[in-house]
Amino acid sequence: MHLVRRLREHGVEVGFGIVGDYALRLFGALEEEGMSMLVTADEQGAGFAADAYARLRGLGVVGCTFGVGGLKLVNATANAWAEQVPLLIVSGAPGLAEQAGGALLHHRVKEFDTQFNVYSNLTVAQAVLDNPVTAAAEIDRVITAILEQQRPGYLEIPRDLVGVTIESSPDPIRLAAQRVDPAKLAAAVDDVVAAMRAAKSAVILNGVMVARRSLAAHLLELAEHLGLPVATSSMAKGVFPETHPLSLGVYQGAVSPAEVVAAVETADVILSFGVLPTDLTFGGFTAHIAPTHLVDCTDNDVSVGLHTYRDVPLAAFMPALLAAVADGQDARLPPVHGRPRFISEGHVPIHVERLVSAVAAQMDERHGLIVDPGDCLFAAVELPVPAWALSSAYYATMGYAVPAALGAGKADPGRRPVVLVGDGAFAMSGLEAGWSAFHGVVPIIIVVDNSGYGTQRPMLDGPFNDIPSVAAEYLPKLFGTGKGWLAATEDELESVLGEAFASDHLAIVHVKVPRSSISPALSRLTDALAKRV
Repeated sequence: MHLVRRLREHGVEVGFGIVGDYALRLFGALEEEGMSMLVTADEQGAGFAADAYARLRGLGVVGCTFGVGGLKLVNATANAWAEQVPLLIVSGAPGLAEQAGGALLHHRVKEFDTQFNVYSNLTVAQAVLDNPVTAAAEIDRVITAILEQQRPGYLEIPRDLVGVTIESSPDPIRLAAQRVDPAKLAAAVDDVVAAMRAAKSAVILNGVMVARRSLAAHLLELAEHLGLPVATSSMAKGVFPETHPLSLGVYQGAVSPAEVVAAVETADVILSFGVLPTDLTFGGFTAHIAPTHLVDCTDNDVSVGLHTYRDVPLAAFMPALLAAVADGQDARLPPVHGRPRFISEGHVPIHVERLVSAVAAQMDERHGLIVDPGDCLFAAVELPVPAWALSSAYYATMGYAVPAALGAGKADPGRRPVVLVGDGAFAMSGLEAGWSAFHGVVPIIIVVDNSGYGTQRPMLDGPFNDIPSVAAEYLPKLFGTGKGWLAATEDELESVLGEAFASDHLAIVHVKVPRSSISPALSRLTDALAKRV
């Protein structure tokens, strides 16, 4: 099958999705070609799993049936668009013969092209594979657009055309290089080198497009050669190892600790690589970076202070800058960060800050971190990770983290996902933990239970923030696999986290924190925003 060949060429070994009658032939054909579509509890969960897979592998695929399946995937697709994730949505559809008479078929909404029109607003390229002559070219066109622009794409396949033979080229897809103006590239590099030589201090601000354009190795080499400290944006957490001696941690405006804010905002030169300037990335726009000190390298352009060089994309600029400064000895690195430690204070309530310290003390290179939006996302600012970290850090869709663990575990089977999720988000997608274990991925899921939507309470409290408690620790018994724990005090937490991290099966740790407990990061943010009023 041409589609499977293309997916394999770009590192995709499995997909995720839920079948339906319009997608039965499609899923069957994919399975026959060795491309298993791993079932999840819900289509949105499949989308989040495929999204996580794409972030780590460079491309992910999610499958669904027409209407009821495709429309449930809309939110996950929107997340992929907002966060620039290369995700392919493949939907089954009624056969062409069935559609010809305009019959009121089940799952239909308005017209047969309604779903296609919805996805036209959420994807970079779309195609209905209704012509065997052009089908291969359309598959290639959509996948090419996904990879070149790092956005989701959409394919719809009528069920009566799944088994039709199509002509396809054996040649691999050739991605077009981003447009580069050589003269402007050279001028931008010279400008930045001159600014750095004149500066007394410089810092790197690492953004998510460094990951999307596979530039993490260049970032590491540049930082180590020049000895520049590296702060990371919230969307790029984990791209630069936070256990590295040059790592400052996460810079997110007022959300970040004062020492991180000072290191970034007082630097003479701030080398910003691929940072998306969203409200959450900059802590509700509480960041204070002087434009005259900023070198802003985006996916398309480089701005040095008030000068902008068009057609100088990040993917061309970073290697060129590295080459320009390659002469001379590497800088002397500062001492390695000490390993985080946690010492229980005994039979006392667990607060969010202490919970993060306890989790940090358990994590090492064998783990990846997945964080759900809310106070978990803010709290993770001060949770250093040695490997990758995933989150819906800009679109901020609740319920992302638990199903993402399945995709992350399949994309990087050498690391065990550690999930940090609030009780509200866990209520939305916690059942996906059982489906993850069913497919051989056994995350450590830490449910932070503050009896509701704790991120909203400092802004405006009311009964709309209260939710019923879920005894998450009993879910492994319901699934028939894994183990659950409940912790409400620091000594209990220390004990159960040790057991959970030492286990080799699904682990769900239900942590009760006081209703009023919020992370220091969220407290700093609310204080900064309150000063604006």
